[in-house]
Amino acid sequence: MKKTAVLIYDQFCNFEIGVALELLAMAGKPITVFAKTPAIMRSEEGIFVLPDKTIDALDPGEYDSLLLPGAADIRQAAEDEKMLDFIRVFNDPAFVIGAISIAPVLLLKAGMLTGKKFMVGADREDLYEEGFTKDDLSGMTGWSDNLLAPVEAGYIVSGNIVTSVSYNFVRWSLAFGEMIGIQVPPATFGL
Repeated sequence: MKKTAVLIYDQFCNFEIGVALELLAMAGKPITVFAKTPAIMRSEEGIFVLPDKTIDALDPGEYDSLLLPGAADIRQAAEDEKMLDFIRVFNDPAFVIGAISIAPVLLLKAGMLTGKKFMVGADREDLYEEGFTKDDLSGMTGWSDNLLAPVEAGYIVSGNIVTSVSYNFVRWSLAFGEMIGIQVPPATFGL
């Protein structure tokens, strides 16, 4: 069985991927937690996680999917070309990618959301300040956009990528699971 890669970075948000990780565990699907270095990473919630491997140790043939959690501040990861190169390895329809909250910014920086619809836990104005253009964000549903006119499903699937904002983490997790062939009744997680 192919594995799911989970990329963590400084101040990653553990709760946003908690349900997705539980779905994977329930299905017996193995995961590998990656980070840039072998150092212990501290989550936004203060949980310490020791990665299984560094990003340099990726063997893409072992994986069929990638999970990208949000973070209190994703700037450092988004400005790191090695991290972006790791993510770009998954820029192939054969891989399913789940990115939640601010993590779609990593996909934007990696050039993987061009012409695609996506959700992100940020507003356009903030992303313009980071150098993104109107074209880069043409398919974006941001935080405020979703509060004013919620995406009914709670997530957006565009090809092999599923994105959402943090408060839809259960729905996003279920969609990610379905995309990799794991069917779990929504009632299992309170929906």
